[in-house]
Amino acid sequence: MSLRRQAYEWRNIVPGTTTTVCNTGHPILTYDAAGAVEARAIQLNADQSIDIMVGDIGNNLEMPAELRAHQFIIIDSIGCYPYQAGINIRIGTTRYFQNPDGIPDRGMPASAMPFQPITIPAGRQNLGYYDKLVPPVYVLPGQPWGIEFTSWATLNAGSPAPSTDNDIARAYVRYLLIDGSDQLIAMKLLKANIPVSADNIQWYKQELIRSKIKQDMGIKATLEETLGDSPRKVI
Repeated sequence: MSLRRQAYEWRNIVPGTTTTVCNTGHPILTYDAAGAVEARAIQLNADQSIDIMVGDIGNNLEMPAELRAHQFIIIDSIGCYPYQAGINIRIGTTRYFQNPDGIPDRGMPASAMPFQPITIPAGRQNLGYYDKLVPPVYVLPGQPWGIEFTSWATLNAGSPAPSTDNDIARAYVRYLLIDGSDQLIAMKLLKANIPVSADNIQWYKQELIRSKIKQDMGIKATLEETLGDSPRKVI
């Protein structure tokens, strides 16, 4: 497939010796005989930027995100939790969210781009999940990229065992991975200043098909005009 929707969720939790881990690398909270959680959250210091994919904290991937020469990515959804944290997109050495003076900061705060657990502390409003990044961020072929989580307060001091999902910091990214022939179309759309999206890629394909059909019909019409009523030799 040339167009694939993918998502990645990071959680600040590491398993204990007997903790169950699902096949996507996320620890599942289990309890020992005394009722204690067999996992712990890692202490996150203030202004400590963490790459959620390869930051060595929580669940991680084995390799950093880097596009191959035939791949194109559209990042269109990000979010994080708790409220004392922010999230940023890094492409190469450039951070997407910056201060007015152009200096990168912690990123967009969780209150603006939330990714909250279902259960929330009493008295706090549930803002839900931020589902649309406008405009989306393009990652071009060959570019390394990542999502950075930064807290402006110390979280999970002492690396305690979490008792609920509210105790676990998290971040999320969703993107469209484009490769193969669709990546070539994406680059053509980009050069033409046309927004790159799944719909526009399909539209471009349809235009190519229509153009080919018109060309074939034009050749047929020209042949009919040239031959006219000339006798045809049937073999």
